[in-house]
Amino acid sequence: MQEILEIKELNTEDIKFLKRKLKKGYILLVLLALFSIVLPIYLIYLAVQKQDNEDKGFAILMILVVFGFWIYITIQALITVLERKRGLFFQKKIEGNVKVLKKEIVTHEGYDSDTISHEITIYSPIEEKYRNVSIYERDYQKIETGDFISITYFTMNTSIKALIFKDENLKYKSFTTQRNVL
Repeated sequence: MQEILEIKELNTEDIKFLKRKLKKGYILLVLLALFSIVLPIYLIYLAVQKQDNEDKGFAILMILVVFGFWIYITIQALITVLERKRGLFFQKKIEGNVKVLKKEIVTHEGYDSDTISHEITIYSPIEEKYRNVSIYERDYQKIETGDFISITYFTMNTSIKALIFKDENLKYKSFTTQRNVL
């Protein structure tokens, strides 16, 4: 099998796939926006209604500062999602066969516990960069360094549309952050 990647035109199925991915972001942002509007109003109401609190102004100021920052972050996220939607048709679809260059198990240290992700590294000559793909452990065990996989992905999106190894559609998550490889 040869290592060949090609740029393809987006079809209606690809556009639907990308729109589904964007909708997941919309739902989360709408919930955050509702939370960041309703909760501060409720907390201000509680601060004003308390009779024993002499310094109501400071409590209201702190509520406004904290939730003002939260609202700012939510608005910035909405702007980012809208820019991605506008750039939907400017994305490039890349598909073909690539060689697995590296396999690694990555441990992410957390406050309560550590999480582990199983990743393979590929090289995209079209983009001229290495890409790390996070896959499930059962699929990770099947793949060896040097094996070829078929992949379909978009340049401006972390989601992978198809990842196939030996005629078996692998379960995947997405591209992960770039680390020093090779």
